[in-house]
Amino acid sequence: MFRLLESIRLQNGSFHRLNYHQQRMDRSVKELSGQKNAISLFDNLKKYNPPKTGLFKARIVYSDKLESVEFIPYEIKPVNSLRVVYDQEIDYVHKYHNRNNLHALLAQRQYCDDILIVKNGFVTDSSYSNIIFYDGVNWITPADPLLKGTMRQFLLDTAEIKAAPVTIQDIPSFKKFRLINSMLAFDGPEIDVSKIVL
Repeated sequence: MFRLLESIRLQNGSFHRLNYHQQRMDRSVKELSGQKNAISLFDNLKKYNPPKTGLFKARIVYSDKLESVEFIPYEIKPVNSLRVVYDQEIDYVHKYHNRNNLHALLAQRQYCDDILIVKNGFVTDSSYSNIIFYDGVNWITPADPLLKGTMRQFLLDTAEIKAAPVTIQDIPSFKKFRLINSMLAFDGPEIDVSKIVL
């Protein structure tokens, strides 16, 4: 049986972009089991008495049923450098509970804060975030990430970013990058691409 994760931003009692998380859960359950997802985030999360103040990560473990819900106080971990690592076989199209392959790649980061995973010559994601690059005019996200994150999809839907293939050779042509995920909004730190160790 598959086990999946969902991480949702909970700020001052409000869950952010819950509809995007619900859509991803529905899609994953359907693709992995062939069945309709019976878990409603809108109905279930309120039963767990979420904190009313502060910033938390709601960590949800589920399969064909809801297994656990935790509210974890959240602090942004600063990332100032990425090391490029290569994996031609990695598959993380769904947000799997088992992240062993990602942990093994992260162990290769050496003195860098995180990694940038390249698959078949194309840039995908960091170990826990999607990436967006600034070319001087537009913010570009790789067209084929390992995981299509909810923040990434929201920014695509609102036309704040664009999707395009990004190869390892393209990286020096960009000026800056940001990491984005459900906990890191579009206003996160901008980092010079020179901080990506090729």
